[in-house]
Amino acid sequence: MLRLKEIQNKLLHLVGWEQAYNPDESINPLLTKSESGLYFQNQHALLTLKNIRNTMPEDFEHDFPAWNMIPTYPADSKVTHNGKAWIAIRENRNEEPKEADFNDDFNDDFSISAWREYHLLTDYLTRETKAGISTMIQSFINKKTLNNETRNLMEARALFDGAGRLAEVIKNNGKICGFEITPVRSNGITTKIARIGLQTTGGSGIVKVYVFHSNFVYPVRTIELDVKGINGYQWFSIEDLFLPYIDNDKNAGGSWFICYNQDDLPFGMEAIDIGRDWSKAPCNTCNKGEAQRWETMTNYIEVHPFRIATPTDFSINPGMWDIYENIYTNQNYGMNIEYSIGCDLTDFIIEQRHMFADVLAKQVAYNILRKMTMNPEVRVNRHQLNVSRMDILYELDGNTLGHHRGGLGNELEKAYKALSIDTKGLDRICLGCNNGGVRYTTV
Repeated sequence: MLRLKEIQNKLLHLVGWEQAYNPDESINPLLTKSESGLYFQNQHALLTLKNIRNTMPEDFEHDFPAWNMIPTYPADSKVTHNGKAWIAIRENRNEEPKEADFNDDFNDDFSISAWREYHLLTDYLTRETKAGISTMIQSFINKKTLNNETRNLMEARALFDGAGRLAEVIKNNGKICGFEITPVRSNGITTKIARIGLQTTGGSGIVKVYVFHSNFVYPVRTIELDVKGINGYQWFSIEDLFLPYIDNDKNAGGSWFICYNQDDLPFGMEAIDIGRDWSKAPCNTCNKGEAQRWETMTNYIEVHPFRIATPTDFSINPGMWDIYENIYTNQNYGMNIEYSIGCDLTDFIIEQRHMFADVLAKQVAYNILRKMTMNPEVRVNRHQLNVSRMDILYELDGNTLGHHRGGLGNELEKAYKALSIDTKGLDRICLGCNNGGVRYTTV
């Protein structure tokens, strides 16, 4: 298990892009930040911003939808209009993308344009850098035979089987309710929530499910579920919801809370309950499979249903409450969760990210130069590179027929081989010592 998006975000500025001398070709200054002091352009002379821009796919901006006057665009939405790409600087509807006012201040005055021109090269380089990080991490895992350190400890499964009786309705009485999930104190263990199930009766509409952590004031995530008025469970897939023991800011310990506010439920909607004793395993003779599953789960996480009176203004400004006032119950409040638990190298890779700098610089450079050789747009005239496709391939792969191959690809392979990180003994469960003893062989 890897939290790849977190790794990409943390390693995005490990190696930087050198800024162009020409202001018209400049990129976002954030991309020029380099934690390691390495820059991608230093990997090869052909890797210039001008060459990259001139060999970008001409329809790259078509990844963004055309602007339309009907929908509401949240902040940071990207569209195309009048041959340009635009990004929303605030939520807007029926406001045509256009240049800012004469002083270009983009202040909060709603008479100012809600859009600004989006820099395609910055976006392209960001995507290519993140793609290179993803390739590097997956290659590192495979090449270093670390698959055992990313194995699943529990495959995807629900907290419990079955559904509640329709008569077991929980009346809405102004409570926040849901599950408190406490991970085991282990650096390498992460719980992933794949789906959330809700069983309700009555109305239909959007149910906001909040994900809190006891170390933070505000929700880590707010998930909107479009619940229909049916009596059976409705399952909703959740993307990239991980509950690690240590968060990105290295706040260890604490608990996660997956919950909703009864006051915010759509009109007429009420939860259907399944009552059970959550303090001990289910009956082994009644449901052997669920009992075994519970026993395995409790090696890694503790799950406790809870409720608490909704704090004032929670619907407007949701925030963490005093967890010492939680009331733990035997109800599930209409919720079920499909989860998996696995060994996770994410935090370890982020901590040791400086050891990946050289590999990352070469991997991204290799990827972009390889795309230049393909040149799918076949650009010519002023957009044409001053070298042939075969020249770039030789720079990448070197002399494939000789013993001394050379080329950036060969340098990349050597960089992977030189990347040696010992993960043994760092964690008692997933990164434990693997001492196989002394092995004797003949010479």
